[in-house]
Amino acid sequence: MIALILLCVQASAHWVRGVSPESQAVYQPDENGLWRCLGDPQIVISADKINDDYCDCPDGSDEPGTSACVGTQFYCANEGFSPGYIPWFKVNDGVCDYDVCCDGSDEPEGLCPSKCAEMHAAWEKENQKRDEIVRKGLEKKEKLAHQVFKKRSRLQHDLHQLESKIAELEHELHQLSKIRTYSQEENEIVAVFNDLTAKVEKLSEEASAKISQLQAQQDSLQKLENVLDTMNKEYNHNFNDPAVKAAAQAFQEHSVNEGLQRDKEQTPIDLGDAFAGLKHELEAAEIKLHKLVSKPASSNYRSTFKAMVNSFLGVARKPAEITSLIDAERRKNEIEDELKPLRKDQAAKQKQLDADYGPDNIFLAMNSCVRNKIGTYDYRLCFTDKLEQINSNGQATRIGRYERVEYDKNNHQIKLIYEHGDKCWNGPVRRAEVQVVCGVDDEIIAVTEPEKCEYSVKIQSPIGCFKD
Repeated sequence: MIALILLCVQASAHWVRGVSPESQAVYQPDENGLWRCLGDPQIVISADKINDDYCDCPDGSDEPGTSACVGTQFYCANEGFSPGYIPWFKVNDGVCDYDVCCDGSDEPEGLCPSKCAEMHAAWEKENQKRDEIVRKGLEKKEKLAHQVFKKRSRLQHDLHQLESKIAELEHELHQLSKIRTYSQEENEIVAVFNDLTAKVEKLSEEASAKISQLQAQQDSLQKLENVLDTMNKEYNHNFNDPAVKAAAQAFQEHSVNEGLQRDKEQTPIDLGDAFAGLKHELEAAEIKLHKLVSKPASSNYRSTFKAMVNSFLGVARKPAEITSLIDAERRKNEIEDELKPLRKDQAAKQKQLDADYGPDNIFLAMNSCVRNKIGTYDYRLCFTDKLEQINSNGQATRIGRYERVEYDKNNHQIKLIYEHGDKCWNGPVRRAEVQVVCGVDDEIIAVTEPEKCEYSVKIQSPIGCFKD
């Protein structure tokens, strides 16, 4: 198309060297063969003075195809490849600038033969190579995206499990908090209860022993009474034996008083005193208990107190759960100890989910580091952690910690920012900007230091690959 336009222009009008086909029209003279300077239309020159290697126009617009005027740009058609512009000072300088003018049109004809066909072929080959890199990079990137999905799903699931567990423990902790923990005086009451329990058990044992002794004595007495009763009924009243007669009379008097004695049911003095003392202690403890215990927990103390008394009296306990304050306090401590690592883990996982991991959270899958030698140093980049410079002795200097991702969506450009590195001697704190370009593998390919302790790094990675 460009060649066709050039032919048409040359055939129909005056063709001007160094001017693009689109701009050829502005270089056509009028019917008198005159032409006006583009930047200064009041200046009119003869058309044959265009490209005569002399500046007639102040803006140099009359010399687009020579090096006579400063600041002009020479157009290279580069047929078969891509057109371009070369600055004025490279025109007619005897050097073939094939990187811009592959057709050699910036130099006199015959000096620089065109290499546009070869350059186009090389470009095509390089373009195919680049396309292959992008294709392979995108394949790896797709796998990374799948890893990101799985990792985020796992994080969300684990976080949900943690939140449920924490909520369950916090609910239990809230329920336990309703049971008031021991104060010093309450501990004294518990100690009194424990002491009274021991006394109750001891007195129960003593009471059982006394009752057994009393029962044995009553059995022996009953046997004696039976013997005396038989003698009283069967002995011969005509038999004049003063001793027997006195014994029978004494038994008769005992029998008359026996009913009165048994009605009294006396308890041995030592056992009675012990029971009286225990009763006094229980009553005193109950009074103090009612003064100390708050309403939410009082039912537990009263239940405990009542259970102790019932135990002493031999009354069976009612089927009710009695919450132990000591056990409750122990359980509260266990829950609080259990919650600490759970909450820490919850915060860490939430931070991971909320962090900036670039487009589509792709850097969430980058949990490895890459290390390459650039110049005299090794550089180690851990994508979402840190960037280090390592000298020949293996000593690492932290250039920065991962801070954020900057993504230019329009141009598909990714930049990683690392801040808060080690402080330079007599200088600022180190930092770095890392440009990510498309590559099949992760590799650090360039490191520069444009300003003191500020690093510019270029890496290649599948993360930098995008579909056109």
